[in-house]
Order: sequence, then C-alpha cells, then structure tokens
Amino acid sequence: MALRVPAQQIPYVKKFLELPDEKIQGFLDALGATGPKFNVFDLASAISGPLGLPDDLTLGIIQVLASLYLTRDRRQPTEQFVDRDVFFALKASQTFSAEQADVQWKKLRQFLIAALSLERTLGTTAKAGHVLTQHEHIFNGARIMTDLRPIYHLDVSEKPDAAIIIHMLKISQRDNVGNQAEHYFALDSNDIATMKDILERATIKEKTLRGIMKDSGVTVLDPKLVF
Repeated sequence: MALRVPAQQIPYVKKFLELPDEKIQGFLDALGATGPKFNVFDLASAISGPLGLPDDLTLGIIQVLASLYLTRDRRQPTEQFVDRDVFFALKASQTFSAEQADVQWKKLRQFLIAALSLERTLGTTAKAGHVLTQHEHIFNGARIMTDLRPIYHLDVSEKPDAAIIIHMLKISQRDNVGNQAEHYFALDSNDIATMKDILERATIKEKTLRGIMKDSGVTVLDPKLVF
C-alpha cells in the first residue's frame, strides 16, 4: 500500500519548508543533541524553546518524523524509503510549490534522511509508547465501591447483629488495538492489605531497577498518559 501523508500534517511540512536553511539545520542539531524522551510532546518541548520556533510547528514536525519512523520497514534503507515512498506521498499531497519543488525537496530530503537516523532521540520517542503498550491486557483505570452487607437472621425482619464490609474493585482494561473491557473483583480488608503490600513491593523494585540502570548509563523514561 502506498504511503499517504495525513492531511493535518501537510501544513506543518509546508511551513517548515519556508524556514531558512540555518533554522532547519538548527532543528536537526537540537534534535540530535537532546536526550531520549517518552513522547513527541516532551521531545518537541525540549527543542522548541532554544530554536525560537512556534511550539505547534515544532510539535507538528516531530509528529511527522515519528510517524515516518514507525511506518518505514526496518529492512528498507532510509534513503530508499525517503526517495521512493516519502517523496511520492508528498508530491501526491501537493506539498511542494510548482516553482520551487526541486529546491524544496532537496532541502527536505537531506533533513529527513538525517533526522530518521537519530535512533537515540527520534527512534526512542517514536517507539517508547508502543513498547509500553504491546500487551494483551493494558490497565486503563480502576474504581473501588465499598458496601456494608448485614448478616440477617433466619427471620429477616429482625434487626441484624453483625455485618461485613465488601469492596468491589472495577478494573477497566484495553488491548493494543483499543478494544475495552471491564472486570469486577470482590475484596475484603485482607485483600486490600495484600494489594497494598504488592504495590509497595513493586514500587521498591522499580526504584531498585532505576538505580541499576542509572549506574549503567541507560535512561529509564517516565511513562506519560499520551504518546
């Protein structure tokens, strides 16, 4: 299937092509110099200020790059992907002006080939969220409803002498293609204590792993709500 450029991305590419060469090179330099980020928003925020570019333009171009990075076949050389797939997709979407098409493409081609090779920044940013969510069941939210349940006598008209407290845990989940489902679990106070202990242990284990990774020079990214 031929590559298609989303309509909402085209204005950003056109605006980017209007920038002087030194601004485009500065964008590329800043993209290569920043550290790995979890999502396109963090990456755009890290470079837009020093560049003096509008936030929406910076984010728009980062989103274009991340989309192209994920679309490219890993077995396909970057230059072949840019020259064949990207060029014809941009041409079909009328991204280039009729008078400046060759000059604009030459400028953009050089930028795209260099940017798509930045594995540490662009590659990490494009893949982090997908790596995090490649699971059959992904936690989407939770809620606990707490009820008091009286223990009735044989004669249910009599006032109960005792009751128990039950917590109903509702967990919302989705799969990696967006299908959603809900599951309900009945808990008592012992179960709540067990869950607290499990979560506290998980927090400690994460802290330990972060310390190990820090010593090894690997950056552990903090997950965000969006990517």
